[in-house]
Amino acid sequence: MTFRWQCAPAMLAAVVAVAATAGCGGPYDATLTGTVTLEGNALPRGTVAFHPLSGGPAAYATIDEDGTYEVRTGRERGLPAGEYEVTVTAHEPSTITQTATGGPPPPGKAITPAWYRWKESSGLRVTVDRGSNEINLELTSQPPPGWNPDRRG
Repeated sequence: MTFRWQCAPAMLAAVVAVAATAGCGGPYDATLTGTVTLEGNALPRGTVAFHPLSGGPAAYATIDEDGTYEVRTGRERGLPAGEYEVTVTAHEPSTITQTATGGPPPPGKAITPAWYRWKESSGLRVTVDRGSNEINLELTSQPPPGWNPDRRG
C-alpha cells in the first residue's frame, strides 16, 4: 500500500476531530449537583464533601449563596458513580480580616450542626449513578440518634 500525500489533509482533519471529541466528557462517569438546606432554608455558604465507601479520593463542592452546589474531584467536574458518605460544613463570615500576627482570619460561628462535620456522624449517605445526578441535602438541627459530641457519633 502506497501513502498518498493528497489524502494527508483529510486524514489529519479526521484525527483532529476524533481527538477533540474524545475528551469532552471528563474523566468521571457521573456529575452531581443539588441544593443544601438547613431547616428548609438554603444554606448560603459552606462546603460539601463526598467520601466514597469503596475508597479513593473524596469529591468536594462549594455551596453558593442560593444553596446550590456542583461536585468536583480535584480540578475535574464530576466523580465516580458509587456510594458516598457526605459531610457538610458552613460558617458565618469571620468578624476580623486577619489575626494579630497577620495570619488568615479564623472561621466565623458555625452554621451547620457539629454532627454534619464528620462522615461517622452526619447520617448522610447517597448513591451516585452514572450520568447526571441531582441530590438535595436537607439538614436539620435535630441531632441523630446516639449523637455524642465527645465521641463524634
